[in-house]
Amino acid sequence: MSERFAPDASIDLHGRRPDAALELLRRAVESGKYRGKTLEAIHGQGSGVLRETVRDWARRSNLVKQVWAGEDFFLPGGGGVTVLFL
Repeated sequence: MSERFAPDASIDLHGRRPDAALELLRRAVESGKYRGKTLEAIHGQGSGVLRETVRDWARRSNLVKQVWAGEDFFLPGGGGVTVLFL
């Protein structure tokens, strides 16, 4: 029996401008509420601008230990999600 990965929490960033989405994500991460947990950022496929904004920020953040691109790990939502390990 194989187990599916399930994040501890998720945040929906759909339909937001990159700066507004990033501010929402940054506040969630910096709040400490998800420390030691996995947070799934749902940004959708779209043009890729929001996806890259989220992933670039997460890779640079010292609060994010690891970043999973949904498409690389065959997660539900594929390239429309990014998982942050905090």
